[in-house]
Amino acid sequence: MTDLSMITQSQTTYQQAQTDKALKAADKLKNSQNSFAALTAKQMQDPSHTAAMQKRKIRETAIEFEAQFLSQMLQPMFEGIQAEEPFSGGHSEKLWQSMLVNEYGKSIAKSGGIGLADEVQKQLLRAQEGR
Repeated sequence: MTDLSMITQSQTTYQQAQTDKALKAADKLKNSQNSFAALTAKQMQDPSHTAAMQKRKIRETAIEFEAQFLSQMLQPMFEGIQAEEPFSGGHSEKLWQSMLVNEYGKSIAKSGGIGLADEVQKQLLRAQEGR
């Protein structure tokens, strides 16, 4: 397998992963819209259910923000690492490394993070309440 075919294959794989991610996000949005539409009848009976869903969504958003922040902070740490020849390096190595750093950020944020998600969540709740 030549370097060009490896790069092409890695780019194709990356694009497919991005497409799959976009499709999952679209499905998630569609499902959340359907669940909110279905909630209108329930909302009159139990408004705490809607409030709980909104708080959960705010928490998820805060964790995603912290994951992105951590990924950006970790990125410079990995830029100085040079891959050794003949088995690594090149364009596909850089693509893989950036995806790895993003996953590190997500993993750290989901396992408790550095406390940024808690503060972001507090601010989002405060903004939602109009304070």
